[in-house]
Amino acid sequence: MNIINYNLYLDFDTEKFTYTCHEKITLEGNEEKLILNSIGHKIKRLAVNGVIRGFKEYKNEQEIVVDGIITSKTQVDIDFTGEIPEKLEGIYLARTPDGFMITTQFEPTGARKFIPCIDNPSYKATFDITIKIDGGLDAVSNMPVETIKEIDGKKEVKFMQTPRMSTYLLYLGIGHFDRKTKKLEDGKEIGLVAPRGRLTQSDYPLEIAKKSIGFYEDYFNIKYPLPKEDLISVPEFAAGAMENWGAITFREIYLNVDSSTSTSVKRSIADVIAHELAHQWFGDLVTMKWWDDLWLNESFATFMSYKAVDKLYPDYDMFSDFLISETSGALAGDSLVNSHPIQVDVKSPDDIAQIFDEISYGKGGSILRMINSFVTDDVFRKGLNLYLENFKYKNAEGSDLWEFIGKVSDLPVREVMESFIKRPGYPYIDASIVDGKLLLKQSRFFLNGKTQKVTWKIPLTLKYENSIKSLIFDASEMIIEDTDKFLKLNDDEAGFYRVLYSDELLKSLVNNLKKLSDRDLWGIANDYYSFLISGKINLNSYLDVIKALSDENRLMVDQEIAGELFILNLILTNNEKLHNFTVELLKNKLDMLGSKEENEEINKSILRGMISYRLAILDHDYAAKIAENINNITSMDPDLRSSVLTAYAIIKNDFDGLHKMLNDFNNDEDKIKVIQAMSWLSGDKNYENVSRLIENHEIKQQDSIRFYTNASMNPEAREYIYENFEDIIYGIQKVFQGSGYASRVVEVAVPFIGLNHLNAIEEKLKGMEFSEISRGIKKGLEYLSIYSELISRSRQ
Repeated sequence: MNIINYNLYLDFDTEKFTYTCHEKITLEGNEEKLILNSIGHKIKRLAVNGVIRGFKEYKNEQEIVVDGIITSKTQVDIDFTGEIPEKLEGIYLARTPDGFMITTQFEPTGARKFIPCIDNPSYKATFDITIKIDGGLDAVSNMPVETIKEIDGKKEVKFMQTPRMSTYLLYLGIGHFDRKTKKLEDGKEIGLVAPRGRLTQSDYPLEIAKKSIGFYEDYFNIKYPLPKEDLISVPEFAAGAMENWGAITFREIYLNVDSSTSTSVKRSIADVIAHELAHQWFGDLVTMKWWDDLWLNESFATFMSYKAVDKLYPDYDMFSDFLISETSGALAGDSLVNSHPIQVDVKSPDDIAQIFDEISYGKGGSILRMINSFVTDDVFRKGLNLYLENFKYKNAEGSDLWEFIGKVSDLPVREVMESFIKRPGYPYIDASIVDGKLLLKQSRFFLNGKTQKVTWKIPLTLKYENSIKSLIFDASEMIIEDTDKFLKLNDDEAGFYRVLYSDELLKSLVNNLKKLSDRDLWGIANDYYSFLISGKINLNSYLDVIKALSDENRLMVDQEIAGELFILNLILTNNEKLHNFTVELLKNKLDMLGSKEENEEINKSILRGMISYRLAILDHDYAAKIAENINNITSMDPDLRSSVLTAYAIIKNDFDGLHKMLNDFNNDEDKIKVIQAMSWLSGDKNYENVSRLIENHEIKQQDSIRFYTNASMNPEAREYIYENFEDIIYGIQKVFQGSGYASRVVEVAVPFIGLNHLNAIEEKLKGMEFSEISRGIKKGLEYLSIYSELISRSRQ
């Protein structure tokens, strides 16, 4: 069956927050029955080719089944009403201090909460949308406004017809909006849209968008296909951003740039905007057939956004951040027994929500980086262009992309890809010197210390002092004859695998650190942290490696080390040696970084703020010192505000003071820093006070997760989170249903709050399990077991 068009006429009541709709669906094909997805609609009339038809509703399946068969070209007319709730999925109400915004979020299966439809990405159609709204309101959708009329004292807004696209990419926003624009080279308009009074004065988001579109048009060799592109600021939003075609939505923090915007958030803004714009080609123009290829959508946008921003802003050093922000989390998550393949079987909406994770984004993006390096960027680009041209306005599968890249490369692209995407996990290579030769053995790496004999087709790189050698490692073992001036495996960490070196090779590696890139050193630190967690090395061996790497004073390496030591201290809370080592190292790094200088390197600013924040949590004396700066919080460096607020929370334990600051700050980023600081308060009364702020929406629903995940890591707050965990998760699920966020909170919190309840937490989780958090429970319990084993080993 082919859906040709959805024609929607919607009349909105913004006092009751309801709407009525007359919907015409034009389709063709022969079907024994027509099944539409629908949730929460009151259907008053349904007709097929003008004849009234009966229908049955199946709420559990989220379906309505229309009586009778469907033949040839058919028009289905449906009159129905719908409600606009304050949830963060489907069509929903987002309030601001001065009013409201009606907005939509349909990925993955929210369109069925807006209109009855075939809510499946492979059923593309055009959309004609006309709405009636109060005269003073504005509206924005995927396409430009075609006409505006006054009818019965209301405003009728008709939008131009969309191109063929999937239901999850449809968008509608209604409210009082401010808008400013910038023109592309061909005259098409990019708009920045926000609720009235909340539009940023900075042109930075528009500049990023214009440059990114120009980059993609050149890289893909396909012009941006729609007549306009709007970047829309949404005051309450579950996702960070959403790639609705021509009408991308964002949390306010990603579009509201001012003097309080920190360096790290400014870099994130560039990445997020570039990510969503990459989707306009890869995801919107060409769309996956089904959600089992979601990873290709997200991993491609992830990889391309870093590539775009790295080209446009070289000083951001984006691919170093890619390793820290994307590859690291993917390597961690994919080392669990409870990981899943990149390409995973998806059957239900709950399955879809739980695979928006570090595997779909981080592992997928890292595999694309590996393939890009393997075939070269020119070949990758040619294959990509052929793929996009062949499937534009259609649906495709991941295997289609490998076919096109393989055709222009003459390399075993499909075989390499399938060995990494069709099964969970990844290899670690055991490297040693035997009889003067390099012996390599590959196995699957597990964070719990176990191994499994699995063979991948690895695009292996060997780094020598004056050259790089590439080959395919597709056996369980391999001998490399040439060891003269050998430095390390995995040049610049382009490959998705770990390397454990023998003592002899590790000693040589440490002696030659100055000959290696920052990314090489990052890989050593990240690998050896995982080898510590898994029990392959002990804490003393790990700290020796970290000390050598730290002495190199490389910014991205120091960022990685600071993050690893911070988490280790939250797990091994009573390990005095580790604590002293960490505090001394962080203090030395802060001294080395010094005070902020004008026009200093961006990653230096980010590192200073990050180390200061972690030191405030780990060192009481440092926290007491910087907490005194709280009265100057609004005038101080935005990169250091989080550390001062957190230090104030720890030293003063002043909920009322933080509450006042939360209300006084206008910038979303500053508010989030206050919420994060609140998670480091102590005392159940304070945690109850924060929970009340969440319940009465003084803390945005979208930001509540930040408090609970951070509080679960705070040793002082873990017992409160444990005792109230059921209510917390049910509350999150109520707001974020369909997003997978509840599952991710479970995954992050359980390994910490369960450390004092090893015998009871599994039973507690069984009592609260529902399908959308099942994966989070399994992963959380596995991390908990791994951390518990680490604690036991550290006491020996």
